[in-house]
Amino acid sequence: MSIKKLLDRLDEFFDQSKKKQKKKSDKLALIIKSLEEKKSELKKEMKIEAKINKRSKKIYNCCKEFKVISKMIKKAKKQESLINRED
Repeated sequence: MSIKKLLDRLDEFFDQSKKKQKKKSDKLALIIKSLEEKKSELKKEMKIEAKINKRSKKIYNCCKEFKVISKMIKKAKKQESLINRED
C-alpha cells in the first residue's frame, strides 16, 4: 500500500467523531500494522542502499519517508490509546 493511501486513511480516521472512531478502532489497528510493515520494508531498503552508496538521493528519500511513517505510527498509537482509555 502506498504512503499516500495510508495517510489518507489515517487522516480520514482522525477527522471522524469519537463515536465513529470507537466503531472503527479495528481499522486503526490495521492502519498501524500496515504502517509498521512499510517501516520495516523501508528499513531493509535503506540498509541495502547504504551498503552501495550512503549519500545517494534514494537513501535521503527513504530516510525522510521513514521519519514520516514513524511519526504517523506514533500519532496513530496515541489515538488508539485515547480510544481504549475512554472505554
